[in-house]
Amino acid sequence: MLAVARNELDHFFQQHFPIVRAKCARMLGDGEEAADVAQETFLRFCASPVVHEPVPARLRWLYLTGTRLAIDHLRRRRLGVEVRAPEGADAPSRAGGADQVVAARQALDRLAAHMPPAELEVLVMTRFDRMSQEEVAEVTCISSRQVRRILVRAERRLGELGEAFR
Repeated sequence: MLAVARNELDHFFQQHFPIVRAKCARMLGDGEEAADVAQETFLRFCASPVVHEPVPARLRWLYLTGTRLAIDHLRRRRLGVEVRAPEGADAPSRAGGADQVVAARQALDRLAAHMPPAELEVLVMTRFDRMSQEEVAEVTCISSRQVRRILVRAERRLGELGEAFR
């Protein structure tokens, strides 16, 4: 394992925390909640053995853990454990696509209650983060073929749940 110096971890945090927070904000629609999830992600990162791995492995771990923690927050929100209004929900729309973003976040929130985590993760990565199937495979450490299978199941489940989730 590689030794990791404190200042290297500080630099890694400063460089990647805003990225993880922004990714979580896209999923959650709440900047405060996204910052909490990003902070939790980094706390887990610092306690994890992956902290000693090369940077690409660290980045994969951060991305996947941040996604999973955000999904957990969506599930808790759906169950009424943590309920916050999405940022700007009461504010008038500034851009024409803002309504679509809010609708997508609401659909993602509903999906969290009806879809297995693996399927939801792949949907988030392909639809929200616009990752290719190969990129999803690399981040999740599963084959591209398995990603395609999961995506097909997720799409089928979307069809079963109805057009409101598309």
